[in-house]
Amino acid sequence: MMSSPKSFECCILGAGPAGFGAAVELVKHGIKNIIIVDRNLKVGGLARTEVFGGARFDVGPHRFFSKSDEINQLWRETLGTDFRPVDRLTRIFYKNKFFNYPIKAFDALVKLGPVESLHAMVSFLSAKVGSKDEPKTFEDWITQKFGRKLYETFFKTYTEKVWGIPCNQIGAEWAAQRIKGLDIIKVIKNSILGGRGNKIKTLVEQFDYPVLGAGQMYEAMSDFVTGKEVEVELGARVVKIYHQDGKITSIDVCSPNGNVSKITARQYFSSIPITHFFKMLSPPISEDLKRASDALYYREHITVDLLVDGVKLFPDQWIYVHSPDVRMARVANYNNFSNAMVPQRNQVALSVEYFVFQHEDLWKKPDADLKDLAIDEMCYMGLLSKEKVQGQWVVRETESYPTYYIGFQEPYDTLKKAIDAITNLYPIGRGGMYKYNNQDHSTMSGILAARNYLKLPGSPYSLWDINIDAEYHESARRE
Repeated sequence: MMSSPKSFECCILGAGPAGFGAAVELVKHGIKNIIIVDRNLKVGGLARTEVFGGARFDVGPHRFFSKSDEINQLWRETLGTDFRPVDRLTRIFYKNKFFNYPIKAFDALVKLGPVESLHAMVSFLSAKVGSKDEPKTFEDWITQKFGRKLYETFFKTYTEKVWGIPCNQIGAEWAAQRIKGLDIIKVIKNSILGGRGNKIKTLVEQFDYPVLGAGQMYEAMSDFVTGKEVEVELGARVVKIYHQDGKITSIDVCSPNGNVSKITARQYFSSIPITHFFKMLSPPISEDLKRASDALYYREHITVDLLVDGVKLFPDQWIYVHSPDVRMARVANYNNFSNAMVPQRNQVALSVEYFVFQHEDLWKKPDADLKDLAIDEMCYMGLLSKEKVQGQWVVRETESYPTYYIGFQEPYDTLKKAIDAITNLYPIGRGGMYKYNNQDHSTMSGILAARNYLKLPGSPYSLWDINIDAEYHESARRE
């Protein structure tokens, strides 16, 4: 059934960090005739917080950090006293041992043992004095920086779990973007000296977090913009995007009850996965664009949320699981983010994460099997007793991580050029820009897109360049 058409000045596709970055900025400059459309029933996108059994679970652990004073100020203005610093502890699980992360030299050497430690040091020194060709792959980049032994111990298994392809098929630009600020010499020096004389907290040691989960930030932003007459439509899927003469003319949106409505707007902001965006276009795209769209792909994400009887099961906010003996990649304990994440003091909220493609057997498993797998693997790691589990839920998220495989750049550039040719569209966010952005970068993409539309001083901003020179976030300091 087709509902009556709606018309707005601005239409934002996606109610995540990028979408609300755009919405808040537009509202602050007097634009209120806005609709935000999202396929989920809760706002926040990949940073939303789901509630099961009275407990709160993020879609994978999120922490709030940014080198941008503007983003930090926006977060604090949005939540006030509900936005609090958290002392961080994260570790790596490898060979049935827990290693501090970021790596502490003495900790790693002791737990690796004398033989593996010597191997790691020799490998590292060899990498430093050896000849260096321009790295082409993730494996090349890491091996040149840290040596093969440290690469195999602290990078290879986890990275391949997350991305689903061998490290020698992942482009070096991924490592350069995410890890370039991690200086192994400084890591060793700081671990030996204990960081004496440095009283400024780094993001390694502390981060900020909403009392009621990451999604609370976007729930508060939603309350702010809806209070200014912005319309938010949840559980709604964009099914068709009409275009003519280099402009989007309208979109069709299917509501949860199956009704389809047509929305027109002067300006569109899209965080829809870029590959889906092109497949929704009507008239259909050219064969060249179709080939480019088909060439890019995302990694999916499964979270098994567990509500457990007990207190202080382990002290980490999350643990990176490098062990090849289990399929999980990461486990989070939300009690260590905020005590308010659980309804009772003797309960613990955990999430066990798996990264998959839709064609793989893990994605095709029924929820009951995924729950059993997560519990069994947690027990294997010594983090859980099966009889303590009080509830379990599965959250599946498609198009979570854009994949930077070798050769992705050519089709990516083709799609970027085609999107830039649409005069009333700004791509925003991780999905819409096919960029592995953190929350702050995604939010900033929405803010700058809004400023481009408003033609504010400093515009036009190059949205594609956001995060292009981002340093690995472990290096940043908190003032």
